[in-house]
Amino acid sequence: MKIDESIIDGYENTEMYTYSELIDRGFDVTAYDGLPDNCATGVLKANYYADGKLVQLYSERDSHVGVIAATRQGKTTSYVIPTILSFAHRKTKCGMMISDPKGELYRLTADRLAKEGYDVKLVNFRDSSHSECWNPLTPVFRKYRRAVEVAEEVRLVQTPDGYRNEFRGKVYNSQENLDSDLEREKRLRLDEVAGLIDNVAQVFVTTPEKANVDPYWTDSARDVLKAFLWAMLEDSDLPPNKNPVTEDTFSFNTIIGIVATFRDGDDTDYNDGGYFSARGENSRAFVIAKNTILENGKPTRKCIMAVFMTQLSPFYDMTMRRITSCNTFELCSLYGGERPVAVFIAYRDELKIHYRIISQLVQSAYSGMIEYANRLPDGKLSVPFYFVLDEFGNFPRITDFETVISACGGRNIYFILILQSYAQLDNVYQSEVAEIIRDNLNVHVFFGSNNPKTLELFSAECGKRTRISPLSALNGKSADIDNFQLETIPLVPVSRLSRLAEGECIVTEANSGYVLISSMVRYFRCKEFDSLVKISDADYRCPADTFDPKYEYRYTRNSVRGLF
Repeated sequence: MKIDESIIDGYENTEMYTYSELIDRGFDVTAYDGLPDNCATGVLKANYYADGKLVQLYSERDSHVGVIAATRQGKTTSYVIPTILSFAHRKTKCGMMISDPKGELYRLTADRLAKEGYDVKLVNFRDSSHSECWNPLTPVFRKYRRAVEVAEEVRLVQTPDGYRNEFRGKVYNSQENLDSDLEREKRLRLDEVAGLIDNVAQVFVTTPEKANVDPYWTDSARDVLKAFLWAMLEDSDLPPNKNPVTEDTFSFNTIIGIVATFRDGDDTDYNDGGYFSARGENSRAFVIAKNTILENGKPTRKCIMAVFMTQLSPFYDMTMRRITSCNTFELCSLYGGERPVAVFIAYRDELKIHYRIISQLVQSAYSGMIEYANRLPDGKLSVPFYFVLDEFGNFPRITDFETVISACGGRNIYFILILQSYAQLDNVYQSEVAEIIRDNLNVHVFFGSNNPKTLELFSAECGKRTRISPLSALNGKSADIDNFQLETIPLVPVSRLSRLAEGECIVTEANSGYVLISSMVRYFRCKEFDSLVKISDADYRCPADTFDPKYEYRYTRNSVRGLF
């Protein structure tokens, strides 16, 4: 019989095209030079030359992106830098927060972004004198002050029945009802404060990766940090003559200064100078400290405090202490303003504490964006905001990230996660949660990986195709085959993924119905980027004097507290 190729219709078949084949099929491409004049949206799927012009193919809509590339496979030069420059060149300019482990992204793109109208900021954990400052504890302080000062939101309004109190749009005729609602709101806000404190403690006191390490010591050290945070919040309620903690002094710098005054006593007493022990039974700080250090035996508490001090040891570095001592910009300025904002975060990729700080910064940023978006009529930002996170696999676990990434997408907030392999996600989030995160990445850009499991997973994600088995040729000649077999094989086999050429990548997009064999020309081979002006982070000046005494808390041992 003669084979009719239509016999494979209806079987599993995912289409695969090159970028040029997509153009032939009528897919829209955009010339880079034309970006300021059109309404291009989405994320980059192809970046190549045609007829002497740099043209680009974008996804159908803005999306979360996973970029998979092993070390030295050109993910930065082929994808990250072209993406940043293309976002900036568009008519509608996306906000961006960019992790920059080598500092090269800032040096290469900051000048171009400034010329495109961006407000460019640099958080430089390599050098505090050439950096913005950001205190990761400030959101906790502000949330707490909003809770304890909730009564200040009550307004006096005139009604037909005379003057009445109004709180959150409700007018009260009864003081008792008002007091009840104020107390309820205060408790709700304090619960939110507790959640923030738990998250901060989880980020900055991490559990060792070794499976045989007793988690008790890390958990206890984490509780010590919580006790300090609650203690400083309680001290913000002190009257002016009692040395209250302020927003300027609510920092890790203060914690380190206070703990340095502690002295270990005999087997039953811990000499904290009254910092915890002089507080009343209603103090959250006292209750936590009592269970971890005040009433524990000397050997136990010494081990707990040793772990605690080890976890906070990076803050003894003056660069880290200065950058986290105050705030020179507000995270709310990243969205809703007249100018687009791009924040570069330069850091040393060999230091884990830098990843912890960046993780906290990212969490605070997107949390504020979600709250802001929820207050808007359509529930989302008017302009997309992208977190471009290089080396995301080295970030500590972001609490509930599998939920957060889904919630952000509906609010016009997106993540571009750059990974060396899927194994990095599995290591941080465990396989089930990592799979959920991968499922939320609607666009995957694959440059290559040295991890066999990653190769197999991505091959499976590309789908399969059905073909007539080559063994069928044994049953006849040419197209005349007496008996034939059908077989289903990977559309993009592992062997193909293992031999991608420079600049070549495989791109998948959810619900597109096809896999793209794409090209990403490295930025230094694009004449459109020849005019990039390299700048030095040494020219960036810290807007604040971090040596100002107002950022230093003067703690006195054995001070009488009495409020708690």
